[in-house]
Amino acid sequence: MKTKIAIAGLGWWGKVMVSRLSNSTKVDIVNLIDPVPDEEAVLLSQSKNLKLLNDYNQAIENEGIDAVILCTPNLFHMDQTIKAANSGIHVFCEKPLSLKSAEVKKMINICNQNNLILGVGHERRFESGWKKLKNIIDNKQLGTIMYAEGHFSHNKLANLSPDNWRADPKFAPAAGMTGMGVHLTDLMIWLFGPVDSVFASTAQRVLEYKTGDVVSASLNHESGLSTQITAILKTPHYQRVTIWGENGWVELIDSSHPDTPGPSFMKIVMNDGSIREEHFNWVDTVSANIHNFVDAINKEGEYLFKDLEKFQNIAILEAIYSSSISKQSTKVPSLN
Repeated sequence: MKTKIAIAGLGWWGKVMVSRLSNSTKVDIVNLIDPVPDEEAVLLSQSKNLKLLNDYNQAIENEGIDAVILCTPNLFHMDQTIKAANSGIHVFCEKPLSLKSAEVKKMINICNQNNLILGVGHERRFESGWKKLKNIIDNKQLGTIMYAEGHFSHNKLANLSPDNWRADPKFAPAAGMTGMGVHLTDLMIWLFGPVDSVFASTAQRVLEYKTGDVVSASLNHESGLSTQITAILKTPHYQRVTIWGENGWVELIDSSHPDTPGPSFMKIVMNDGSIREEHFNWVDTVSANIHNFVDAINKEGEYLFKDLEKFQNIAILEAIYSSSISKQSTKVPSLN
């Protein structure tokens, strides 16, 4: 039996969700929710023969759904999660879960108290290249890790109006950190464990966004490892992760985006002189993430994201923004 879901928020990403999941073998979209849907959203709902509701509370209480996917602005995530969880409904929340780690803690706790799954939209963990990186690290193929860095930049948001919510520090602080950088911090947490402190800076080079258009941050992990991340809002798509170990290094260059198919390339160079290159085709990571969430709901698999990882990602975002303002190293808040 398919899991019945609602999708709330029909902006760019909400529309992507509808399109990807319309033919899913695991979920059945019951309704769509948006208080002020645009014409494209209305036409999409009609083309998919889906009910379009304006009231979130009504849709949660009366529509007989098992889970809700939140593609709404960050500001609403906590209250919408609490509302759904108190109604016995699982929540899949697009990243970032919130802009405040204290709110994420509440979201995690309310879902745990109600024995519900809190999903998060970090679909890149399901990419073949990222999974290969995880395997390399877990198998200690590179030995002790010396350093790692990641870059994720694109110009998909470069033409936003300066008054768009994605260009407002209140909703998207620290330049591309909220939209892109959080994927990199998720990867670094996943591969190398919790982060203790960060030092970050932002710059405004071209775009007239109050958030800035470049962010760079050094992450100091509890293990003693240092990693680095950078995101730029005004350049053609570029994604690279490089990891150096005592026995060799690995580099993943990713030309794909969840809504733009493209290949990825990996190069592994070892101290013995061996060089191996691999090619990965694009996969639908959006559906893969939702299906993992649904499998966890139905107790048919373990959810890939741990509570500490969900919390840490936002705690790091919070610390990066704080550090970029203070120009000082900033401690990452604790979940406990």
